[in-house]
Amino acid sequence: MNITNEIKEAFSENKKIFLVLLVLFAIGFVIGAILADDIAPILMPVLKEAIMEENVTSIDAFNIMSHNLNTAAMIIFASALFGIFAAISAITNGFVLGFMAGYTVKSVNTLILYLVLILPHGIIELPALFCSCASGILLFLFIFRFLKDKINHYSFYDAFDNNRNALKHMLILMIIAIVLFVIAALIEGFITPELGNVANQLMGGEKLF
Repeated sequence: MNITNEIKEAFSENKKIFLVLLVLFAIGFVIGAILADDIAPILMPVLKEAIMEENVTSIDAFNIMSHNLNTAAMIIFASALFGIFAAISAITNGFVLGFMAGYTVKSVNTLILYLVLILPHGIIELPALFCSCASGILLFLFIFRFLKDKINHYSFYDAFDNNRNALKHMLILMIIAIVLFVIAALIEGFITPELGNVANQLMGGEKLF
């Protein structure tokens, strides 16, 4: 078994799922950016507190890692119910990032700080999110198609064999999501706070963390 080919296959054969997730994420992003001014008084205090609490020390990297992995597990297994949770997760994450972009774009300093605090781990965390969402949808498809085959009087083995690719791709994408979430958590806990401190001090502010 060629691992590289198996990974490529998991992505190529499920590109429609990733495309749908990307569209949902983009819709959430646009809505969040448009409504940024209206919802800023509600969301900003919550987001600022969350950012400050999660990036105080490098030890928090492991708390972030635990949170990320719990989130991935929840997305994957909750999405077994018609894949709805995966869709909600894609839209919600897009909405939050869109809101932050819309809120910070009016000021150069806040935009720079936003990019410094989001991009280092975000460029890894976002693909991890898509992989976990896709994995959850594939879990749903495997269960649905397996049960459908059983209803149509296929044997257990035949029903499993007919849908084994969906389960295989689900496991591959789940493992990729876990690895990426771990990497993102280490960056968010160890590197992002330091970059945030440097950026804010260069702009005349104090250390953030």
